[in-house]
Amino acid sequence: MKVLNGAILTSCAHLSRIVMGLVLIKIIAFYLGAEGMGQIGQFMSMATMVYMVAGGGITNAVIKYVAEYASRPKQLLRFLSTATTYSVVFSCALLCVGVIFSKVIAVAVFKNSGMYWIIIALAFAQLLFAFVNLVVGVSNGLMQTAVYSKIQIIGSALALPLIWVLIVQFGLAGAALSVLVVYAITCIPAFYFYVNSTFFGKVKLRKLEMFEFKRISAFTVMMLTSALTFPVVEMMIRHVLIESSGYAAAGIWQGAVKLSSAYLGFFTVFLAYYFMPAISRLDNKGEIGRITIKFLISMMLLFSIGASVFYVGRDFLIPLILASSFDALGDVIVYQLLGDLFRVSSYVIGFVAVAKAATKIYIAAELLQNGLFLLSAMLMLHLYGDIRAVMVSYAVTYIIYFIVSAIFFGFYLKAAPLHRKENASSC
Repeated sequence: MKVLNGAILTSCAHLSRIVMGLVLIKIIAFYLGAEGMGQIGQFMSMATMVYMVAGGGITNAVIKYVAEYASRPKQLLRFLSTATTYSVVFSCALLCVGVIFSKVIAVAVFKNSGMYWIIIALAFAQLLFAFVNLVVGVSNGLMQTAVYSKIQIIGSALALPLIWVLIVQFGLAGAALSVLVVYAITCIPAFYFYVNSTFFGKVKLRKLEMFEFKRISAFTVMMLTSALTFPVVEMMIRHVLIESSGYAAAGIWQGAVKLSSAYLGFFTVFLAYYFMPAISRLDNKGEIGRITIKFLISMMLLFSIGASVFYVGRDFLIPLILASSFDALGDVIVYQLLGDLFRVSSYVIGFVAVAKAATKIYIAAELLQNGLFLLSAMLMLHLYGDIRAVMVSYAVTYIIYFIVSAIFFGFYLKAAPLHRKENASSC
């Protein structure tokens, strides 16, 4: 029942995010077309990177340690003060970098230095991203999934009319601002819940001790690896695709990427805010293995059902969600769905590493999957030079990555100590 309640709450929250995300790409696709989607794609990837690392990218650390210290108020408050201080310092440093190098970044992302003000807006917006990440991390570490759900639902409702006005009135620049609005506007409900929480006024900035810094920074390293590898790989592949096939092809791929992130987000949110806290509390490897396998089977079945429905109705759903200029996506979407099936399956295993703060394993896994994708995509693009090359590379990458992850997880389980017979009989 607890799993079901968690699933329902996170489903409602992420459903609102999916709707908002789909409306965003629908409006961009309708008013700017596939070419416009290709132009805004680089900034979307960059905004995703910044959102993930805002405040040091310590959301998973907050979830883990809040879950562990939930019954120890003094240690919990000390940790939250430490995490807040760390987040503020990191955010201010990122703000300075964004402002100082805004023109250089604008040229790299938009090929237009005149768009530097968008980069500055992103640099300031990440301060809000960091605050939201802290509030969400605390609420989910305490298993208060209702708070997360309300933040997302209210934020989505507030964002929808704003993104429409911005894109319709201001075109490409408005689309870029809309991406920021989607992430930043959740600070409004997040602030409300913070003010009405037991932590309001009690969390203070404090001097960081070295052992605390090392413990939290391990999660920053993991998140930086995630935030920089996949979006950067996407940007590199998109650049080559634009050179070989033009902005329209890149836009069609961007449409597939955004569709993918919409439904994959449901699974990652559920795993991060329910599965990971549950795993964090366990030390018994055998129990961790049983829970992980149960979640793995559930995720694969659920995704397979949804992917099958989408594939059967692709000729209707793709123009409906995007636009008629994205019809070509229907010919290659099967590769994206196949890759996503094995990607979400790998996520289940990967979250065990995050829950146990296994930094080296996590980094190695991120580098492996993104290195495979980059190498295979570049090779396929060199040989064939079209969107199908990228999609096939994506599917092949995550099939290989899942197999490798499953093998190493099997070794992890074999290393678990033998359980007593009564535990085995209760399974």
